[in-house]
Amino acid sequence: MSEIITVNGPIKPEELGFTITHEHIFIDLTRQGPGRNRVLDDFELAYTELMYYKNAGGISLIDQTTGGLRGGIAEGALRDLRTNKHALEIREISRQTGLNIILGAGWYREPFYPPHLNRNSTNQIADDLINDIKIGIDGTDVKAGILGEIGSDTTWISPVEERVFRAVARAQLHTGLTIATHTGGLNVGIDQLDILEQEGVDLNRVIIGHAHSYNNHEYHLEIIKRGAYVQFDRLGTTNKFEHDTWIKLIFQIIDKGHIGHLLFSQDVCLRSDYVGYGGNGYAHILTKLKYELLDIGMTEDQFKQITVDNPRRALIGDK
Repeated sequence: MSEIITVNGPIKPEELGFTITHEHIFIDLTRQGPGRNRVLDDFELAYTELMYYKNAGGISLIDQTTGGLRGGIAEGALRDLRTNKHALEIREISRQTGLNIILGAGWYREPFYPPHLNRNSTNQIADDLINDIKIGIDGTDVKAGILGEIGSDTTWISPVEERVFRAVARAQLHTGLTIATHTGGLNVGIDQLDILEQEGVDLNRVIIGHAHSYNNHEYHLEIIKRGAYVQFDRLGTTNKFEHDTWIKLIFQIIDKGHIGHLLFSQDVCLRSDYVGYGGNGYAHILTKLKYELLDIGMTEDQFKQITVDNPRRALIGDK
């Protein structure tokens, strides 16, 4: 693809710059359990948190808040997160912060699905996704720039989730957008790749999200061998033991010569992830992780490849 679609329109690939590839700005995760920690709905607070990232040198962000996560009672969600439609709020915060924001289309995972996904055919679901990309999300003129996050709830893919994955694949073939997935453990990412490949998707256009949820080097190598990207996207949000394990796995991938298939993000999705609530926020990779990685052997060029070059390649399909 010759351009990248943001909520404010297309940009040239070289304008993307430093990019975190899996984040959330306004999100409702209360289907996982009650409590304010699982809801991000405060515009001023989101602006403040995003500006930490902007002021640290961040340029772009991929918001993978898909259907089931972005609120909207009409979509089957528990609440409306904001007065305006989700896509319009994301456009406005992009304008106010000056960040390039790429917004995802799709559906999260089965516990978050509205009833109509169980009634609609695969092609009907695909047509709705194509509409989100070609015309605009949820009746707005804000166009999606990626398909994702598209998830499987557990360590296997349910029948309705398979139908969604096949619909996403068909939408990808029609539009050329990259697909980003959600995985919940073990090697379910391989099952996701199998379905997408059966539908004819070039796996170079696929990002396997939360790949760190299965701390297995051979699993990561299999994803890479198939052509897809391995995304470590809860960086800065876990305990020291797990963090150190992820860093070891990242360097193992680099040592095998596969740095071109790595992506980094933080997956901010809880209030406790915010700087203002004691977390590391959207800027952690730039302000903390970068220097940790440089101290233990990563070069500046390698860091740039993972955080600037690889996101651009993943979005435009450049091998």
